[in-house]
Amino acid sequence: MEHGYKVTIVAWDRERLRPKTEIFDGIRIERVFVSSTHGRGITQIFVMPIVFLLMMRKALQTGFDLVHAHDFDTLPAALLLGWMKRKSVVYDSHEDYAGMLHGSIPSWLERLIRWAESIMVRRVDVLLTVGETLRHQFEIRGCRNAQILGNWKSVEEFQFPKESQRSVRTELGVPEDSLFILYISNLGRERHVEELLEAARQRPDVHVVIGGSGPSAAAVQDYAAQYRNIHFLGFVKQKEIPRYTAASDAVYYGYDVDSPNASYSAPNKLFEALAAGRPLLTAKFGEIGHIVSESRCGVILRDYSVPEILHGLDTLNDPVLLEELKIAAASAGQQEYNWSRAQEVLLSTYSRLIPQQPSDSQAPLPEVAAQ
Repeated sequence: MEHGYKVTIVAWDRERLRPKTEIFDGIRIERVFVSSTHGRGITQIFVMPIVFLLMMRKALQTGFDLVHAHDFDTLPAALLLGWMKRKSVVYDSHEDYAGMLHGSIPSWLERLIRWAESIMVRRVDVLLTVGETLRHQFEIRGCRNAQILGNWKSVEEFQFPKESQRSVRTELGVPEDSLFILYISNLGRERHVEELLEAARQRPDVHVVIGGSGPSAAAVQDYAAQYRNIHFLGFVKQKEIPRYTAASDAVYYGYDVDSPNASYSAPNKLFEALAAGRPLLTAKFGEIGHIVSESRCGVILRDYSVPEILHGLDTLNDPVLLEELKIAAASAGQQEYNWSRAQEVLLSTYSRLIPQQPSDSQAPLPEVAAQ
């Protein structure tokens, strides 16, 4: 509504826990209910056609001027809706979808999804993706109009006064003069959280704060119970992440660099850190490795072994260097990777694709159906 568009999100609630209809921050959310779970693998293909039909019916009942598909699992329904109503379709691809599923589905299904996506991206009006590497790959696969719109954050949301930053440290028991490393995200094995924990054990003057859920959560709890410099937050609400990020000295990000999706990785953690002006501790892979290296806003690890992470922690523990890295991170966030620039890309895309409305103030707002 703020920029002249009415947005309706058509969402799939597989746990059937949310309201059927909800207004959140002025955005209308319409949910469809089909029971399922995450990580079902190949059996999910029997569920998706039902989800597609229900989402399409809901969108048709609502009405729309443009369809915005979020990730490949909504793209088939979005293209059908666009074709039926002669409306434009925007495909928002945050990752290499088939690569993300690597290992959890059969290789033949992974190839089929990649082939289907390659066919479909040729039919969307605009494709938005997170970085130059993935944008280029979509162009090679036949996409006519691929643009970069990263998971960039609002710099203003990550700015907190010194008093607030000190209060977070006090709550956690992190001394004012100690190096504070933060990681709040998925605690899967591929994130190399356990190597970070072992490195922290060997550096008692470095405080590591971890939040999230996943297979490594039990290990985090065990280490936190034994070592005063390791802190476990459990699941952290999204609105609390900026506060913790601003209070930290650096943000850790681990990932399985051998994953097919690693080449395109441009995670939220990167842009949260830049918005807060905090350097990264990560390896050189994907967009994150490219941005950290180019902007000189962090420490690049050769791998995620304990000795290499120890070397990274020791490097960040130099106050002079740490301050230089913070300045570089803040500069990258303020000048390049921020929500203001992303907003310009999105609004420009919508204005090109949605027919201009009459200047009459009583004319209805153009409506975007996001899935």
